Amino acid sequence: LDGMYKIERVKISSLASNASSDVRKEEGENLISSLSLTLTRDTRNNVFNPTSGGVLRNTVQFAGGWLGGDRDFMKYTSMLDWYFTYFKNQTFEIKLRGGVANEFGDTTMVPIYERFYAGGANTIRGYGYRDVGPKSAAGNPIGGESMAIANFEYTFPIVKQIKGAIFYDVGNVWSKISDIGQNFRSAVGVGVRVKTPLGPVKIDYGYGLNDKPGERKGRFHFSMSRNF
Repeated sequence: LDGMYKIERVKISSLASNASSDVRKEEGENLISSLSLTLTRDTRNNVFNPTSGGVLRNTVQFAGGWLGGDRDFMKYTSMLDWYFTYFKNQTFEIKLRGGVANEFGDTTMVPIYERFYAGGANTIRGYGYRDVGPKSAAGNPIGGESMAIANFEYTFPIVKQIKGAIFYDVGNVWSKISDIGQNFRSAVGVGVRVKTPLGPVKIDYGYGLNDKPGERKGRFHFSMSRNF
């Protein structure tokens, strides 16, 4: 069980002319005072190269109210990351994530910088960074108050320092908690995992199966990983 108190001052200024109303409502300075509690259970057989077991993590964040500050909201996130090995050095990973956030008191909406976002290397590959979920009339991501994402990945050895990967990602971000579960977006793809002195490098190519008009078909994603 871990706990963290955080106080931060957020300043939003010099907004573009096409900034969304959600961003304009946050213009100026706001003090965010929050307390987070995280409960984690880790049964992985190896932190850096797991082949069995998993991690279950639940976090509750409470901001405002008796803690003070300018914004009142609660946020809950949960993550389950589980590993299976059926053949030597070939691992199947299932990663499930979900979250909800809600305002209370005199706060009329969850701050845009505290909402959920998806799309990109670490959420739903095959789509641009934060491109999955609610957007403004100008097409800019504005996040949502609920989120659900599932990643299914199979990795296998190619040579000593390189692994291959096949994956399927699915999920979405919704404006309101009541909308959760509607209109999932998904993607499939392949990738490689390269072990380097700085840590494993992930190179993925994802292809979105639910692209919207104007979105690019297929994307490469580069990221660093703690696991190989």
